[in-house]
Amino acid sequence: MTTLICAGGSGTRVLEAVLHLCAAGLGPDVLRIFVIDPDGTNGNVTQTKTLVERYRACQEAFGEDLPLFRTKLDLMNGPQGLRVWNPVNGRQQFGALLNYQGLSEQQKDVAHLFFTQDELEMEMNVGFRGHPALGAAALSLMPLYKNDPLWSQLPQAINQEVIQGRTEVVIVGSVFGGTGASAIHPLVRYLRSLPQTNADNLKVAAVALVPYFRFSGDATAQNEEAKAQQAAQSEWFSLASRSAAEYYEHLREHKDWELDAMYWLGDDSPMQVKYSIGGPAQHNPSHFVDLLAGFAFLDFLKSPPQPGTCCYAGPQESSNDPGQNVLTWGDVPAPSDIVRENWYKALHRFHLVGAAHLGFYWPLLKDERLRTLPYCVPWYMDRFTNGSKLSTKDNQDRLEALSLYFRENYFPWWGQMHAAERDRVRLFNRRAWFTKDETLKIELNRLGNLIYPDTELHSLDPVDALFERTIQAGKSVQEGKFPSSTYLAILAQAAQSMVEQAARGEASH
Repeated sequence: MTTLICAGGSGTRVLEAVLHLCAAGLGPDVLRIFVIDPDGTNGNVTQTKTLVERYRACQEAFGEDLPLFRTKLDLMNGPQGLRVWNPVNGRQQFGALLNYQGLSEQQKDVAHLFFTQDELEMEMNVGFRGHPALGAAALSLMPLYKNDPLWSQLPQAINQEVIQGRTEVVIVGSVFGGTGASAIHPLVRYLRSLPQTNADNLKVAAVALVPYFRFSGDATAQNEEAKAQQAAQSEWFSLASRSAAEYYEHLREHKDWELDAMYWLGDDSPMQVKYSIGGPAQHNPSHFVDLLAGFAFLDFLKSPPQPGTCCYAGPQESSNDPGQNVLTWGDVPAPSDIVRENWYKALHRFHLVGAAHLGFYWPLLKDERLRTLPYCVPWYMDRFTNGSKLSTKDNQDRLEALSLYFRENYFPWWGQMHAAERDRVRLFNRRAWFTKDETLKIELNRLGNLIYPDTELHSLDPVDALFERTIQAGKSVQEGKFPSSTYLAILAQAAQSMVEQAARGEASH
C-alpha cells in the first residue's frame, strides 16, 4: 500500500500532478491520500477536491478494464471526499493551542524564547502564514490526536501493512512556507514510531519543494500587507529554504536521519503569482515543479534509492537559448532511461486519447446521424449496435464524465504549465489544444504533433491513421465491464499503436 501525505498549498498542487499521472496509468494499484492544511478553504484545495471526485468517477467507470485510471483512491473514509486535516482550530489564536494561559510564568518565559507576542496572538483561520515554527509546534503534538478518526485509522493500517510486506509513505510540501516546512520532519518521526513489528518494511520519503514562485504586482504594498498580517513574504523564501537544507544536513551528520530518501525540487527562475494571504483567493496555477514532484513520487515507488539518499531535480540550461532554463523530457526524474521512456510513452498515449476523444470521437458519438448510418464507423457498428449499446444514458454519462475530466482538468492543467509567455516547459505542444486567446480547442491537424515543438507540417492524416487503428483495435479488444469502457480500451490501444510508431520515427500513414 502507498500513502501520499500532501502538506500545505504546494503539497496540494503536487497531488493534482500525481492524479493526472495515475489517470495515465502510471500510479500504484491503490493510493491512500490526504491533505494537511490549516487553510482548508484556499482555492487550490477546492480545485483539488473537485479533481479527486472527477478522477474517482472515471476510475469507477473505466479503471477495471484498462490501465487508464487504474489506481484506486483510498480517502480514508472521508465523508466529504478528499480529507483535509487541520491541526489547529481556525477560530483560535496560536497561544490557545499551546495552552499559553495555563502555563507557569517560567514556562511562559520559555515560550517567548521561541515565539513572539504577535505569533502567540496570531489567528489560525488561514494557516501558519509562512511561520514554520508555529506549524512544527502544532504537529509535534500529533500523539495527542490519537482519537482523531484520521490518526486512529492510519496507524492501524500501517501496522497491518508492514506485517504483510512493504508499505511506502511519501510526504510532500514546500520548505519555504508554513505548513509544508513544518510538517515533514514531525510526520517522519511520528511515522517511524508506528510499526510495532517489521519496522524495516515501512519506507518513508519526503519531496521537498524549494522556491519556484514569487509574488507579483506591487511588491511594496504586498510586503506591507504581509507584515501587517504576519504572512509569508517571497523575499524570505530563499533564506527559509537554506535554513531547511541546513537543518536536514544537521540531521544527517548527527545520524538522526529517518528518511529513506529525500527529493529536493525547485526552479531558480521563479514564476510570478498573484499575492494572497490565503482563503479562496489563493489559487496558484500549475507549475512544472508540481510535475517533477509527481515523477519523484513514482521514482520512489518504482526503485527506492539507497537509505539516506538525497536526490535533486529541476530544469537545465537550454543548449539553444543560453541563460534560459527549460524543462524537457530528459529532465524527468526516473530510475532509468528505460523507465523514463515508458513514462513518456504512457503520457503521450493518454494525451492522444484525450485529444482524440474531445476533438473527434465524442462529437462523433453524439452525432444523431451515427444512429442511422452506423456502417460509416465500422468499429462502432461491430461492437456497439447489437447487445452492447454505447448510446444508453448510463454509458453516455460515463463518457461525459471522461470528457469533463479532460476538458476541465487535464488539458487546462497542462496548459497552465506550458503557458506561452514562459515557453520554458518543452514537453507537449500547447498549440495542439489551446488557442492564442487561451481557449481550449483541440486542433485535429496537430494530432500528430502533440509533443513539443510545434512544427509546420500539419495535416489530418494522423486522424485517419488513428481511425484505421481503432478499426483494428475494435476487432481484438476484449469486452469491458461497460460499453463505454470497451470504447476507451479501443481508443487507448489505437493510441498506443500510434505512439509506438512515433517512437520508431515512422510517419503516421
